[in-house]
Parts: sequence; C-alpha cells; structure tokens
Amino acid sequence: MEAVLGRPASDTDAGPPARWTVYLSLLVAAFLWGSLYPAAKPAVAATGPIQVTLCRVALAFVALGTLSLLRGGPRPIVWHVRRHGLTIVVLGLMNFSLSQIMALSALAFLPASIVGVLNNTHPLWVAIAAAGIARPRRPALMIAASLVALAGVVLVFAPDLIGGAADASAVQPIGVALALGGSLAIAASTLLGSRVMAGSDPVIMSALASGAAIVPMLGLTLVSGGFAPIVQADASIKVLLLYLGVGCTAINFGLWFYGLKYLPAAAASAFQYLIPPISVALAAIFLAEPISPSLVLGTLCILIGLAATQLATGRLAVSGSGAS
Repeated sequence: MEAVLGRPASDTDAGPPARWTVYLSLLVAAFLWGSLYPAAKPAVAATGPIQVTLCRVALAFVALGTLSLLRGGPRPIVWHVRRHGLTIVVLGLMNFSLSQIMALSALAFLPASIVGVLNNTHPLWVAIAAAGIARPRRPALMIAASLVALAGVVLVFAPDLIGGAADASAVQPIGVALALGGSLAIAASTLLGSRVMAGSDPVIMSALASGAAIVPMLGLTLVSGGFAPIVQADASIKVLLLYLGVGCTAINFGLWFYGLKYLPAAAASAFQYLIPPISVALAAIFLAEPISPSLVLGTLCILIGLAATQLATGRLAVSGSGAS
C-alpha cells in the first residue's frame, strides 16, 4: 500500500522474496552485462563509444521511465527525486557515465584484455570495504573468496594477457589508473546503491539514474562526432543499439538494483565476476572467437569464489539490515 507523500510500497513490507529469485535476477543481469561486449563491438565500430553510451542511457531512461509511469504514475517518481535526488545523480554519473568513459579511455593506453581484468576488480574493493564497514559473518572468507574469483578473471583473459604483456610499452600507467578508476567508481556506486535500495523501487531508481547521465553524455557526444553516426547507421546496428539500451542497460540495471535491495553489496557484487567468462563465451558463439582451457579453469575459480562469497555474507537483507 502506498503511504503518504507518494512513498512507494516496499517489497520488504511483505517480507523478503525467495533467495533464488534474487540470485536469478543477478545471474540474468550478469548474463546481459556479459552480452554487452560482443553486441557492442560492431556498434562501437560503426558509431563510436560515446554514441553507444548515449544510446544506452537514453533508451534505458525512456524504457524504465515509461514502465515506472505505467506502474504507479508520477507520485512515486517525485518521491524518489525528493528523497534520493543527490544519490540518483551520483549513481547516474558513476554507473552510467564515469565508469564507462574511464574504461573506454583506458583502451587507448592498454591492451583490451588488461583493461578487462583491471575493470573487473570492483567486487574485490566492495568486499574489502564491506569487511571493514559492515563486519560480515566471515570477513576473511569473503575477501579470500573474492581473490579466488579475481584469479579466475585473470585466467579467463590469460591467453590475451600473455600476448599483451609481451610488449611492455603497451602498458602505460595512465591506462592502469583509468581502468582502476573505473573499477573504483563501480565499487563506490555499488556500496551507495546498497544503502538506498531498501524502501526504494529499483525500476524507478534505475530510470532516474540513467536519466541523470543523459545531459553529460549529450555534451560528450556533441564534441565527439555528434549524432550523425547514429542516424546514418545501418538497420542492423540500430537493432544492436536498441538491445544495448533496453536489454544491457534498462533491464540489467533494474535487476542489479533489485539484487542490491535484498543482498549485501559484497554478495551481490560477486556475481559480476561472471561477466568476463560469459562475455568470452558469447564472443566465441557469435563472433567465432576461440575458447581456451584457461576460460574453463577461470570460470570454475569464479564459481567457487562466488559460492564462498555467499556463504560469507549470510542472509538476505530486510529493509536494509545486513546490507553493506
């Protein structure tokens, strides 16, 4: 039941959902994020990284904003803006703009495989922060599990890392700083999101956060080739842009924030270790890229680390309790 001042009814009012539904939402979100890279490759080549990012945030805002209006009208949206206005702006800038821009910029200074590893260290930073702030049941196990999963990410990229590391000049400090900066931005937004999701609507928060990223992305697009590459793109590229905006941004961020609503940040963030092997596997299926033994071993390490992280963090959070 909706309370006064337009506050949306919270799912936690009826108790937490079944744990498997929260896990499923995070698994689907990881799959969609994993599909982002194979789907974005031809789109970025045809239009540019800034244009792809603009399409993602704009389409996500339209899709989730429309859904939010249909579900409850404008009052819950207004309530979220009044209650979480600054947080929404910060989440939008960090999740939808800053982290992506830093990762894309790092590609100019580092091999793509190294960027992939460094940018996927954010669950480790979340685990370390959670161990120091929230005091989970088994902090040492949580950090150790995160390290095992991170080792799996390194193994997934091992063939490319060996080749990329052969040329020391290909690794520049500014690229490392940008990739790690993007990782830290994701970690910070994860911790912040876990704090505000209790009592909030994940769909509305995702809509507003994506909307907050539109203005800066419009400015960057205007100085990076404009809108012509998007308008002149082939129909197949426009379909990919639609998928990237709706599937890989609107749906997966909604599912991600839903997971943060009920799981501690470290437990939810660990699911993002699945993104690299999913991405590599989908690239092998759709782009004919090879699958190596290190992918299989790395995926196994990620799954072990993921399972151990869930054991270390305990129960589902209710109304924010237990969230890191």
